[in-house]
Formats: sequence, structure tokens, C-alpha cells
Amino acid sequence: MRTFLALVLAVAPAAAEPRPAPGRYCAVGQDLPDISIGPGRGVGIDLMDCATATIADGRVRAPRCFGMGGAEVPYDTDLVVCPDGSLEHDGAVFRRCR
Repeated sequence: MRTFLALVLAVAPAAAEPRPAPGRYCAVGQDLPDISIGPGRGVGIDLMDCATATIADGRVRAPRCFGMGGAEVPYDTDLVVCPDGSLEHDGAVFRRCR
């Protein structure tokens, strides 16, 4: 029985990372550009517009984002989804804008 239980625990899927709720997030106590999540896989961060971003492992990555002046670049930066739903990016905390 112990072997079976150990096997079940070993192959159980890890808890999924939280996904931020769609919407606009504002920096708490700092004057920084907002972060926008959604619709779909869209993310707006650091004045970059990324239509097909992936948020995982404390990062947001996108193969193609559009920046100021229409610059088109891949993008990879930190973005942590906290248990309370807030976001952490570049040392700042972002919460849903009011």
C-alpha cells in the first residue's frame, strides 16, 4: 500500500500556476506604466503590446511584441502572479486599477 501511495504522489500533477485575471493593473505607490492582461493571451507590459504572450515560471514571454514607434521584437521579462492576484514586476507590486 505504501508503494502505491508513493507512486500516486510521484505522478500527481503539480498545482497549476495562477493566471492573472484579465484587466488593467496599476503600480502601488509608484508612477509606472500599467500592465494589461487579456483578452486571450494578450499582455501589455513595459509599453510593449504582446498579442501571444505566455505567463509561466515567473516570466512573461512573447515571440513578437510591438513597442513605441512600431518596433517589433521578442520579449521576455519577469512577472510573478501572487496568491492574492496581484502582480510583481521589476520590484514593484501591481494591483487591479480602480
